[in-house]
Amino acid sequence: MAEEVRVTLIKEIGDSPVIIEGLPGVGLVGGIAANFMIDRMEMELVGFVESRLLPPVALLRNGITQRPFRIYASNGVAVLYSEVPIAPALVFDLSKKIVELASSVGARQVVTLAGIPSPMKEPAVYGVATSREMIDFLKEGEVEILKEGVISGMPGQLLLDCANAGLPALCLLAQTPGMNPDPRGAAELIKVLNRLHGFNIDVEPLIQEAEAIEAKLEELAKQTRKLKQQEVKELPMFY
Repeated sequence: MAEEVRVTLIKEIGDSPVIIEGLPGVGLVGGIAANFMIDRMEMELVGFVESRLLPPVALLRNGITQRPFRIYASNGVAVLYSEVPIAPALVFDLSKKIVELASSVGARQVVTLAGIPSPMKEPAVYGVATSREMIDFLKEGEVEILKEGVISGMPGQLLLDCANAGLPALCLLAQTPGMNPDPRGAAELIKVLNRLHGFNIDVEPLIQEAEAIEAKLEELAKQTRKLKQQEVKELPMFY
């Protein structure tokens, strides 16, 4: 059988980076935050991910084709970003490949960005981690710890695989109203990353452009909703 997932690097990521996974999920908060970070931190394309389980599309930018699942890096930070939804059937093998990549470059930390559905209007970000040391790291950054629950999909699988590989990892979960694109939730994630890692990313432009971003990503949200219907509905879904 053909390899389910292939990661190709076209440039070096650098030694001991922080690897941030921002793939589509609830509220698209992880993807929006990842895309904004790539732009504001002026990251360069360093690789891409291929799989027969990804939608067979080529994106166009000024008439030039781009792969939908790309890897960017700069100044000790690498970001995994996809403009297409990730099918549940791809999660297991993709997570293993991300951990393999992180181990090969000696990543000092793996961060997964996600959303947690909530009717609450007040913005909030919760954290979970793979070790007591990472919990202390979150507390030092004034991140409230999510003590009970279930994390499924890519964030949950990636945390488990990082723990098995001995990689320090954490997940930041932004409170979001639902499946519609939520740039404000993404802004809250970036605020926390600013505190944890000393980034200096101004989120005000993201908030101001919220309506434009919502319109642009609405179609991706529809695709993601369809994929989520395939997952086990009895479990509380945190993404």
